[in-house]
Amino acid sequence: MNAFVSSTRLLWTLAALLLLPFASSAQTLHVAPTGSASGACDASSPCTLQSAQAKVRTLRTQRGHDDITVQLQDGTYRLQQPLQFDAADSGTKGHPVRWQAAPGAHPVLSGAQLVQGTREGALWRFALPAGDAPSSAYVDGQRRWPTRTAACPHCVVDAKGLSNVPPPILHALQVGSLAVMHERWRDFRCSVVALGRDRVDLAQPCWHNVTLDSAKNGWSVASPVGKYYAGVDWFENLAGDPSTPGSYTVDTAQRLLRYRPSPEEAARAPSIELPVLEQLLVLKGTLKAPVHDLVFSGIAFAGTEWRKPESGDGYVPLQAGYLVDGHSRIALPDNGEGMTRIGSAVDVEAGRDIVFDRDSFRQLAAAGIALAGGTHGTAVTNSRFTDIGGGAVFAGDTEGHPADPASKSSDMVIDDNRIDHVALAYRDNVAIMAGFVNGLEIAHNTIGDLPYSGISVGWGWDYEGDAPVESAIHIVANRIERVMLQLADGGAIYTQAQSTPDTSCVLRNAIDMRRSGEGNGVYLDEHSTYFDVEHNVVLGSWVSAWASWSGHLRIVDNWTDDTGKPHNAGPTKVWAPNFTGLKTLPAAALAVQRAAGVRDGQPEPGLPIRVPTACPKQ
Repeated sequence: MNAFVSSTRLLWTLAALLLLPFASSAQTLHVAPTGSASGACDASSPCTLQSAQAKVRTLRTQRGHDDITVQLQDGTYRLQQPLQFDAADSGTKGHPVRWQAAPGAHPVLSGAQLVQGTREGALWRFALPAGDAPSSAYVDGQRRWPTRTAACPHCVVDAKGLSNVPPPILHALQVGSLAVMHERWRDFRCSVVALGRDRVDLAQPCWHNVTLDSAKNGWSVASPVGKYYAGVDWFENLAGDPSTPGSYTVDTAQRLLRYRPSPEEAARAPSIELPVLEQLLVLKGTLKAPVHDLVFSGIAFAGTEWRKPESGDGYVPLQAGYLVDGHSRIALPDNGEGMTRIGSAVDVEAGRDIVFDRDSFRQLAAAGIALAGGTHGTAVTNSRFTDIGGGAVFAGDTEGHPADPASKSSDMVIDDNRIDHVALAYRDNVAIMAGFVNGLEIAHNTIGDLPYSGISVGWGWDYEGDAPVESAIHIVANRIERVMLQLADGGAIYTQAQSTPDTSCVLRNAIDMRRSGEGNGVYLDEHSTYFDVEHNVVLGSWVSAWASWSGHLRIVDNWTDDTGKPHNAGPTKVWAPNFTGLKTLPAAALAVQRAAGVRDGQPEPGLPIRVPTACPKQ
């Protein structure tokens, strides 16, 4: 070997050694429910979630573009406060930080506390970890509700609350009890602030906002002062002992919960899960410094509480989990702006390229996950949502024309999720609710057992002007059944607002309304504009596009057992050809049914997340 070759190899070796500290390498951190804050975060000495989060930040500073994985070992992680992520917790392009279940593990992030009780005659007695009355509790993983009164169909509405309350109901109430009622598509909860001889006064501004109308939209038709008012459904948060097995009452003065066990529970040692935290994971960036490049996989989110309905604002939705709050309102917002949203266990604001895959959301007081506030490039896939008080997934925003276009969320994928038995407490919620979004794919989800609509997209009704407020809305190959079980004026798929032409569609969905309540299969409500509705199977119902101010709609090549008559044909609506009045489905329709719904074994979506402008091909 000559001297030149030898010296060249030596130089290359030295260069490689010098570069070694800067080379990219994979790093795995291990956490466990019993992990130590001082643990090394390795397999033999796992650490806490918070310690792992701090180490991730340090590794990013030291090593730059390493692939970092935080592995969660099996068990329940009982959080004392929500996990808070910001831009400093982010990965980098092509190198997301992964927070995932260890192989074979099923980790649970829980906001609940396991409370041991004592016997009190036929009841179980528990000291409350928090002073507020819980909205639910869990025994052996099964939700237990507060004791409720009978309905009060003859309760009379006035400016302060309700009169003509029957004595048996009145005697069960206390200050802090909740009056629960629904009208059409809206569900209300206001707390009792005073009790009279035959009446209750309800909290303000809650009751004022419940009975408020809009300037021109006629929202009062869906309120207790409208023609559909049928009384109070029930009161809860009652005084005294629980009357029904499997229910409870709360003595707020003594901070005690009393539970009446069912016969099969009576011989067991008293223990109960009481949700305490309202949120479990909060990812909050800013438009200039977003939180980005993160993956959460194989994690269960469970055990949240939500206390807002007990406040003076109560629970007053305009529609689908968006709420009217505050004093001094003289009218409801016609276009739905300036509202708050029901709480969520997981909240993403100003996020970029974030994936939730193969996760579970259950035993939650309010909603599952919300993606909003200028979030771009997110996916919720292959996940399970059940036993949730509010909606499963919220996506997008309620401002149609924001001053900064970057604050309108975009490029969201919600695919291959199983969603059922949600909106258990707040019945106006839906499985998937999207406001204004530019780029939204809702595909191959299996949805059912809901009090109201299945999928709802768009916002603003007919008060956002003539310019598009959304684009690339793709609702494709979902399976939806058993919806509209309690409320009215909705459907399996509900749309609003004007889309950019030639970008939005409702394609190849399998909708079965035969075991549902009254509602539409596809409901192109109000100002729905520039949607193609094609190759859907709609049984037990049909498509509605009733408003004369909707338009540029193509409703063609769908199959139904309904008569399939057009709703307000209109000069820019195409209603033919469709296959109507069917007794049996043709092969093409059966193929759509077979292909709709969750596809098992789908891969985790890669980053970055982008939704194509054009609808999928037929």
